[in-house]
Amino acid sequence: MLKKLMSIVLILILIFGIMEISSARIGDSGYEGGISSGQAPGRTTFEYKEVVFITGEPIVFEGTVTITKNLRQDRNTGENVMTTNYTYRLSNAEYSATLNRALSHSTTLSEKEKGQTIEETRLNDGYSEIIRIGNEMYRLENYDYTKTNIKHSKPAVDYYAGNMWGRKTYRLGNGAGGRTVTVDISGEFYGYNQYWGTAETQILDYVIQSQSTTGDYTDKWGGTASVTLSTTTSQNMRYVENEPQTISFEGGFLETQHNNSVLQYTARLPEFDSEGISTDRIVEIKDSLQIETFPSSKRLLVPDLNHLRGHWAYRDIMALYSLEVFTGDASRFNPQEVMTRAEFADAIVRAAREVPQDPALVDSRVNRRVNTNNRNNEEETTQRFFDVSKNHKYYDSINSAFDRGIISGRGDGRFYPEDYITTADAITIIISTLGLENLAPQDGAITIFKDNSDIPKYARNSVYVAQKIGLIIGDERGYLKPMEYITKGRAAVIINKYINYMREDLKKDYRERIINY
Repeated sequence: MLKKLMSIVLILILIFGIMEISSARIGDSGYEGGISSGQAPGRTTFEYKEVVFITGEPIVFEGTVTITKNLRQDRNTGENVMTTNYTYRLSNAEYSATLNRALSHSTTLSEKEKGQTIEETRLNDGYSEIIRIGNEMYRLENYDYTKTNIKHSKPAVDYYAGNMWGRKTYRLGNGAGGRTVTVDISGEFYGYNQYWGTAETQILDYVIQSQSTTGDYTDKWGGTASVTLSTTTSQNMRYVENEPQTISFEGGFLETQHNNSVLQYTARLPEFDSEGISTDRIVEIKDSLQIETFPSSKRLLVPDLNHLRGHWAYRDIMALYSLEVFTGDASRFNPQEVMTRAEFADAIVRAAREVPQDPALVDSRVNRRVNTNNRNNEEETTQRFFDVSKNHKYYDSINSAFDRGIISGRGDGRFYPEDYITTADAITIIISTLGLENLAPQDGAITIFKDNSDIPKYARNSVYVAQKIGLIIGDERGYLKPMEYITKGRAAVIINKYINYMREDLKKDYRERIINY
């Protein structure tokens, strides 16, 4: 077994090399209506901010949240169960306030067909939360909470969407009577995880009800709040020119990872008189919070592409060599050469890299899987196609592409690695890694290209989506030429746009469209 696991690791190293990767994390900010600084290599404690409404006034708490996760297999049901622990240490100096909270969630993961997983989360016993504001102490007396979501795993992206409900009851002080505050929470969340970046957006609604008794007088008030938050991680690239002239290369690409979290809230709470008694007047308060971590950067290798200076695809080819999506001798790269199926499989496997495992997750299962795509690891080294031997230059990449559902053979046990690949086929493969074919109209997609009728029926939806998200454009006359074999130069442009879409454009639908940031 150990030898098999070592062989798998070796295969991954051969395919991708040794590199730092962006770590995929679901729930980096937790589900208490706050934002965190998000992913950081080797860290499980993050900077954190949250708005609390229980006093009738929005109070911003800042500090840290620590997140740990453990995955195990239930002995009775055989299902995978993930336990997630959150520890919050927060304060607000202006209000002489502190918030200390500890929660534990158990999530049952039920794997369904076609890459879907249903996740059902419940709150474990033993939770605690104490909020001190000046001389007052609010203790969490009861917490009902449930969350459910569905995750849909595609070759390059894990998408998820879910809903949550909760009710918190706080008591002011230690004894019975006095003041109680109940907070009802409902919301939905959406997100994705992939190699080039992550995003999660939460939309939460709060209903706050307070009741306090002083002598014979009881003061009751209610309010509402809406919180929308988004956390994103992305890797950006920019070309950096070198200042000295007497240097062996003019410049190269700098890759930078950015983590950014934004929270916007609107609260409608009562105005209080000088005695702290609620009035009938409702005050609306709006504000926002943000956390942006210090970026981490690394320089990428500089390929020898001097012979292509001035070529229309030069910058795209250079980017892909710098990212090691294209490999081999860059000085011999010919952008006019037609791409083979094997060469395209190698490039797309490197561009559509697998979703990295959550670094905070400890896998306690006895027979744990190394990857996230549910394939049988014992078959990793099995020859998939008669015409792709283990000595083939792209053997590992072709196997990986087949196992992940990115590309298949021709139905007769053969891959035909040296056959050329058409533009329509290349686009279809690329869109399938994103799982976005369903964005096309159900009654048949019609593209903007003048040779729309030349697009094969099986590729029509993929071409429509690729055009819609900006991966392809026609030539100067508006033709796509879908049945032409794709050249390496044209493939470089499309694949680099694909990576940039994964880096930046994909997250826009999870942030800008929802929270207008």
